[in-house]
Amino acid sequence: MLSMSDTPIERFAPVFARLNTPVAFLVPTPTGYKKSIMDAIAPVRELLYDAHVHDYQQQAQGTENKHVVPAFLVKGDGLVETQASLYRPTTKHGDPRIWFYDLKKHCRPCNLLALTVIDEAIYVFNLSDPEVAESLLQQDYAYSILQRGDKSSVIEQQLLALIRKINADGPQRSITPGDPGVGDTLEHALGIQRNNSKNPDYMGIELKATRLSRNGKMRTPTRSTLFSQVPDVGMKYREIVEKYGKVQVPRGSSEARLQLYETFRVSRPNAYGLVLDVNENADRLDMEYQDGDKRSYVASWTMKLLKERLRTKHPETFWVGATSEMIDGVEYFRYVRVMHTKNPNASLLGPLLEADKVTLDLAAHFDADGKWRDHGVLFKMDKKNFPLLFSDPEEFVF
Repeated sequence: MLSMSDTPIERFAPVFARLNTPVAFLVPTPTGYKKSIMDAIAPVRELLYDAHVHDYQQQAQGTENKHVVPAFLVKGDGLVETQASLYRPTTKHGDPRIWFYDLKKHCRPCNLLALTVIDEAIYVFNLSDPEVAESLLQQDYAYSILQRGDKSSVIEQQLLALIRKINADGPQRSITPGDPGVGDTLEHALGIQRNNSKNPDYMGIELKATRLSRNGKMRTPTRSTLFSQVPDVGMKYREIVEKYGKVQVPRGSSEARLQLYETFRVSRPNAYGLVLDVNENADRLDMEYQDGDKRSYVASWTMKLLKERLRTKHPETFWVGATSEMIDGVEYFRYVRVMHTKNPNASLLGPLLEADKVTLDLAAHFDADGKWRDHGVLFKMDKKNFPLLFSDPEEFVF
């Protein structure tokens, strides 16, 4: 759906992320615009349900069961009062529909519409309208509609002070060899036992530590893992590797193995022919195999599950960067940087997947002896794009 939009969502996602405003996006198709009808896709249904405005699942079909709710069309300097019609037609399967009265006067086909709910009324921002866009981005009238306050956290200040002290104490000897050492050593210095659960590490704050350098050389920035989640429908993780993996000789080894180490995105298939697709009507993320012009279904994640994983893992997170050096054959870390994020706007996860701002890494193989090894199904994002998802990321350098 967003692929039809005449306006990129990336310009506006930071605004909704910063204010932690639940949002759903709609793009009127030429046909729908002409008929004054739009599909109430899953993100719209979820927005209305969570705001206690409407539950399509409980709605009977037919115009006699139509539900009309108050709505406002947001302009650059004011509001146009209107109404939204929510209904399920008697045709087909009664697929949910939505339309805003007088919308045609304020938008064109393929415009990007952002929907939010305030006090049980739907507010519509036409992000393709230059005046609305400028008012939102310049924090003028349209922005004021969304504005909310925030409170600082005593716990975050406490944790920041502890990491500053660890930095002042000098390089920390790694307690674990290899890649896990940077995170394990930080948690050990903070008095935290190693965390293999899906819950945050420090009094509700998640800790994610990465190396900024190795052996004195700065590393190329890598995407940060938001969370790990295997598909919950379709083929199992192991079955995907068995069917679509390739027999290859990994770097530094002389033995071939069946493996699948690759990034997945929506925009194009990867080297294994696998590609993602945001299925908005079914409210899920699909993995598909593309062979020529044909695609076949492989597996999927329900978007509800992915959003819940994001909310659970990152209600508040310290992304800690460390320099690394070897001393007498042992690795030492100095924790020099913290990026603080909170309040992920889970309603933006689907659009950001569709825009390739959130991608997926699958990393697994079978050893030559057939033993299975995996490093997870990892949903990742470049830190430079964090403002698209999180509310007011802050960075501290020691």
